[in-house]
Amino acid sequence: MALIKKFVLWSYSRETSVYVIFCLLIVAFIFLTPKYWFDKHEPVATQTSRLIVKQEDFSPDRAVLEKRVRELSGRPDAVIVATRQRKNGTGETIYEIDIR
Repeated sequence: MALIKKFVLWSYSRETSVYVIFCLLIVAFIFLTPKYWFDKHEPVATQTSRLIVKQEDFSPDRAVLEKRVRELSGRPDAVIVATRQRKNGTGETIYEIDIR
């Protein structure tokens, strides 16, 4: 138990063999660890864009709206993530459409 306590609290000086061995173990871990241990396998978050359209450009039909969004954004692969209805400063209804 005393050895574990000394190791955790690190009461060794630099001139001891325990210190040198521990440093060598750290360096060995850094250079000999396989890269795939640290590879992230979860998908990377995609960036979303926001498109603001007037009421006349908005359609409650999802297929029609996606077609219109693709035309307006110039991105043929755009997918609608969310839509929100808002009022602008003049009281006109606009829609915020999040796409990725």
